[in-house]
Amino acid sequence: MELDTLDFTMSGQNGDIDEIKQLAEDWRSGWIAGDADALLALYADEPVLMPWGQPTVFGKDAIRPLYQSMFKEYAIKSEPTVMDVEVSGDLGYFWCTYAQTATPKAGGAPREEEGKAVFIVRREHGAWKIARLIDNSDRASPSI
Repeated sequence: MELDTLDFTMSGQNGDIDEIKQLAEDWRSGWIAGDADALLALYADEPVLMPWGQPTVFGKDAIRPLYQSMFKEYAIKSEPTVMDVEVSGDLGYFWCTYAQTATPKAGGAPREEEGKAVFIVRREHGAWKIARLIDNSDRASPSI
C-alpha cells in the first residue's frame, strides 16, 4: 500500500512538472509573439516582476504597460533553455538561461542579450501561474 501511495505521489509530481514545463513553453510563445495579454494570463493574481536593472514591479496592472511598450517598439527572438524544474505542493519554480535579440521595429541595430531567469510558480485556481519572476543579464552592469 505504501508503494502505491509513493507511486501516486511521484506520478502526480511528474504531472506537475510537465504542467510547469508547458507554462515555460507558453511563456516563450507569448514572448516571441509579442502578446502582452497572453503573458499576463500566465501570471498569478498578485505577481511580482524583478527585472534586471529596473525597479521591482508589483501586479499585472503595472506589468502590462511595460510589456505593451516593449512589444510596440521591438520584435523579440528568444531561445530559452529550461535548466531545472522543481515542485513541492502548490509551489514550484523553474529557471532558464536565454539568448535574446530585440530588433527595433522602427529600424536600427538589434540588441542582443544573454541571461538567466527564475520563475517562482504557484498553483492558483487549479493551474500553475507565475508568482515571481527574477531576471538577470549575464552582461556586466554599466559603470556608475
